[in-house]
Amino acid sequence: MKNVLIALSLSCLTASAAASSSDLLDNYGKLAQLTTQQINTASYQEVGVASSKLVDIAKQFLPAFSLKNPVCKEYVDAVMKAADTMQKISLEEIEADYHHDGKLPKVADGSCYHAKDLLVHPATVVVMANKLKDTKANRESMAAELYEVIAHLGAVKQAVK
Repeated sequence: MKNVLIALSLSCLTASAAASSSDLLDNYGKLAQLTTQQINTASYQEVGVASSKLVDIAKQFLPAFSLKNPVCKEYVDAVMKAADTMQKISLEEIEADYHHDGKLPKVADGSCYHAKDLLVHPATVVVMANKLKDTKANRESMAAELYEVIAHLGAVKQAVK
């Protein structure tokens, strides 16, 4: 029953395709919180699907972030362009190329990093769900990635106001 909660929430949240940036960020936060709460009860596949949906929602609101923060446009565009690919690479690659910006342009504004992390951290959870064994330690690592997302969300909300 608890696992059904993520599936139902995903269907409700996907209904917001035409929503404003603020609504998208709110839905993103709700799904991130829900996924974090369900990290130990949902299947690996369900955690991966929910995290992939977080990536999709991020791709919807990041263009609005770039409009309000033009200094971040090139950086955010590079992250969005790589969003689908980064969900399929190894953990080592996603860490070096996107967490540590190995394949991203240089940027000086810290708000750009917050925006990037709303896409990179859930993409990392997708990779973990697809490539790692289902263990308590791996689920704790997934939860840590999602906690990071929640921590960065407030900064991004402020930047798009």
